[in-house]
Amino acid sequence: MGTLGRTCLLLAVVACASCEKVPLTNIQAQFELADAAWFEEEQTLFIFYRAKAEQGLGPDSQIEVSYRTDDMEQPWTPLSQLSTVHTHVPVDRGSTERWGSTSLHVKRVPRQVGIRLRYHRDGEMALTPPRTRLNIIGTGPPHRSRSLVVYGVFDENNTHVQWRARHQFPTLRNHEVQELGLRRTFRIADPRHGDVAQPPDGNPYGYAFASACPEALTPLGWAPLETSMRAMFGGDELPLSASASPAVCAQATVTDAQGPFEAVALARKNPEVRPAFPALHSPIRTNTAIGFLLRPCERTISKPHESIQVQRLLLAGAPEICIDNWRTTDFAAELAARFRARIDEVRAQGQDMVLTLALHHDEPSGKLADVIEQALEQTLTYERDKSSPRVSGAFVFDSFAHTLGRAPLKSLVLWCPANLDVDDLDQISDQSQHSCALLPDIPDIKLGPFRLNTLPILPTRAQYLRFVEKYSEAQAGHMRGLQFLAPERTPISENIQVGDFGLITFFNNETLTAAPSDVFSHCMSGNPLASHVVFRSPLSPDPLPLETLPELHEATPQPAYALGLLWEFPFLTRLEYEFFIAGTASAYSLTVPFGIPTKETEDYGAKMWLENEFPLDATLLQCTRFCDHPTFDSGGVYNVTLGFRASYLNQCYAPRYPVPADGGFPRDP
Repeated sequence: MGTLGRTCLLLAVVACASCEKVPLTNIQAQFELADAAWFEEEQTLFIFYRAKAEQGLGPDSQIEVSYRTDDMEQPWTPLSQLSTVHTHVPVDRGSTERWGSTSLHVKRVPRQVGIRLRYHRDGEMALTPPRTRLNIIGTGPPHRSRSLVVYGVFDENNTHVQWRARHQFPTLRNHEVQELGLRRTFRIADPRHGDVAQPPDGNPYGYAFASACPEALTPLGWAPLETSMRAMFGGDELPLSASASPAVCAQATVTDAQGPFEAVALARKNPEVRPAFPALHSPIRTNTAIGFLLRPCERTISKPHESIQVQRLLLAGAPEICIDNWRTTDFAAELAARFRARIDEVRAQGQDMVLTLALHHDEPSGKLADVIEQALEQTLTYERDKSSPRVSGAFVFDSFAHTLGRAPLKSLVLWCPANLDVDDLDQISDQSQHSCALLPDIPDIKLGPFRLNTLPILPTRAQYLRFVEKYSEAQAGHMRGLQFLAPERTPISENIQVGDFGLITFFNNETLTAAPSDVFSHCMSGNPLASHVVFRSPLSPDPLPLETLPELHEATPQPAYALGLLWEFPFLTRLEYEFFIAGTASAYSLTVPFGIPTKETEDYGAKMWLENEFPLDATLLQCTRFCDHPTFDSGGVYNVTLGFRASYLNQCYAPRYPVPADGGFPRDP
């Protein structure tokens, strides 16, 4: 029986009554890899193979090779009978696969190479691949024409060097060659530190970038290292005097069929990266409420609703201001004077303030509300940009729904109740979006027969009276706590208006500095608060999102960048509301955001106003040295062509560095 050649079938002869019956059993026999590479500089022929068969392989199966050059022919010969140039360790793949490699000293270029699997060393049955790939690597620069390059990398602290050997074959990856059993020994000697020029294009690892390490480099005096592992840390630590040195250069020695080969190996430090600005500390402070009840003094409108307005704003005992003469021309100015007088009294306590006004009236046209707006404009617009203690804004609880008409007040005043255009709270949709919305800390509050927005927490007079008529005053609940939060301002704080509601504040000279050669990196993931951080510089005075800083600095480097925060509301209102269900009191925390509530608004209100600081340590990084050097990624792979400057302006940089305990098997595909 002859060689099977390209077939994937093994004939199994079964004894039977008639010799005409010979079943064929498909044992899935095939070569998955038959690869050969000859390196002229090394006079070495490397052969790699992967073969498998579901049956028929055993201890006596063997791999055979043959090759032919212009002056000699090697017939089919078992690998076990051929001398190898390098070490090839056995690869155990079980009883159905044969993986392995060999390296042969071949002086002249091979014209033909063959690989086959003989099922039994004494039998004639063999499996041959359809073809064996043959690659010829001619003479050229060592970094391109040799089968092994040597280079170094640093640990996280840039103090210890790990030297690595990398297999370099045309059609196989580094780790594949290692898996197929090839092992190479390399030696490192005479390491020196200092400033080394960037390797030329096309030589990313810097192997043999020069005939010898530059004489200007400082010898380290470390003992030589020798290993057959793919990587090895030396036990020596770089001295402090080498802190500013970008690289270590050493003499690397490898062997081939012709003997030792020496070349320069290069280890470049990792980019030195730190948080550009670790955290912006929260300037949020609790404000003192300055309350007033504004009502007609000469007549009674609705004692029940007046009582609930006072209760909701916790105004028991607060000063009352009569509004019977609100139509007089000087009423707004007199009202503003009352506000300012009380503000000046409270200012001495040293805390920021919020005006809280219960506006009890029966004038639905909006004219009275406009007069109140005039008084608030005369009071608040001069307070917003003062340093603390100042008035952050005003909270108005009206008898009617009202939409602010004066533009300066839209970022300073929260006017309740919500503008729903209904008198029966039971008719409000669960998904309604409106000003003066109530956002619970617990999204799925269980309120017995009621929904959150059907309770008279901040109702119009008509809504409240309808609720009491349908249910009772006892079911209306009551306010247990009212808190106002606003950012504290220093004497050098600066506000910049954004649209009708938003405000950007540069608080207290929070500035990061940079050299022209520095590189910034912005990471978008994992920090929703960072989206509210902005920056500006003397050349770019308009505030910009933090994510644009890396590209701006790369294009037009600037020495300093001031950091500020974008606020979507002038202040945040927090409520503690108590509601009785089946005779049991239950308290709930709610937020009244400024403007139209959305999912983003809810997250913003729950986080930005309540955090102690705005961490930026993982959001904005700054590379200060060695920024053009190769980088490690989060998987520990050394990306030799991807420097920090070119790759991480808008990517998350979370490198995983080699450590001495990693076993000398780097992730280096």
